[in-house]
Amino acid sequence: MKFKEYIDRTHVFTVSQLAASCGLSDSSAKTTLRRAVAAGRIERARRGAYVSKSGRFTATEVDSFELVSSIDPKAVISFHSALEAHGVAHNVGSVCQFRSASIKSAFEYSGISYVPFPLANDLPAQSVRGRNGLRTVVTTREQTVVDCLSYPDRCGGIEEALMSISLFPYIDAEALRKLVSEKSASLAARTGWLLERKAEKWRIPSDVLDAFEEMAKGGPFKLDKDSTRSRGWSRRWRLCLPEEEEEVGKWLL
Repeated sequence: MKFKEYIDRTHVFTVSQLAASCGLSDSSAKTTLRRAVAAGRIERARRGAYVSKSGRFTATEVDSFELVSSIDPKAVISFHSALEAHGVAHNVGSVCQFRSASIKSAFEYSGISYVPFPLANDLPAQSVRGRNGLRTVVTTREQTVVDCLSYPDRCGGIEEALMSISLFPYIDAEALRKLVSEKSASLAARTGWLLERKAEKWRIPSDVLDAFEEMAKGGPFKLDKDSTRSRGWSRRWRLCLPEEEEEVGKWLL
């Protein structure tokens, strides 16, 4: 395939992908890329990755999820970006967070900050149809809930995290129980409190809540582990809340 034809068809690509598709050596591919960047036909997104500005892509901004998956097809969109991919994020930011085994360092491109985290082999993930009809690999609803309650700082803060995950139409309570059973008692308390508040909408059986209560032995715990204040208290879950329970409950409506 000719280089011009390739960049007219391919929005995001790496040096190795270009070389394989066009039958170029690495040195020839890099020379071709330098010339194309200078001519404004492509842009460098990060080391080894480029975005086409040719043909139908001339005035088209690349989707951040497309950029990540094109560089690393095994990457998993995570944390607040997972909320966005699932279509439940209360607010949309200018940061794309993902787990990857090959992308180690953060980078910026076209006003978006790309922030990688390590990828575990057994991370629960699924493919969803995202923006522009593109398929995106993202953490499951249940893993996203665990991430929001474990790392609220990566999910816009505890209020943003709760307001967002509250918009999930349903949760697989058994899958969530299995995920949390391998974690801490404090996570079990936070998750149990959430499920109790959402029990009617998500149709959470009482025996599931009992199982979480059994896992949440000890305490007291914090709903927001990074919070330095405690203005409310959940007796069943021995959970300190950052605001009065009635106020925090409003984040889950």
